[in-house]
Amino acid sequence: MDRRFNQRISADLPVLLTLLDSEQEKRGKLLNISESGVGVLLRTAADPGALVKMEILGIIFYGYVAHSKPEGAGFRTGIFVEPALLDSSNIIELVNSFLTTHAG
Repeated sequence: MDRRFNQRISADLPVLLTLLDSEQEKRGKLLNISESGVGVLLRTAADPGALVKMEILGIIFYGYVAHSKPEGAGFRTGIFVEPALLDSSNIIELVNSFLTTHAG
């Protein structure tokens, strides 16, 4: 059973995640994005509850780590972002447009 409330758009884009308490940067891959957050794959785990800054396609926004679970050689990490922040940045439309334009 899928517990998600919002449709997710699959993606394969670079993401830069900065943990705000330590300024540690983690590079990863954007897996999906929705109106309430993003899924990323990181090489190392991020602590749930950690406040983060994310950069995707040159757009910066903030959120917190909802979960970080081992998957393959990395960690599937869910980042909650206030829906109003994602909506106001148009990041969902930008990611979808980028993927459509660069498909194939």
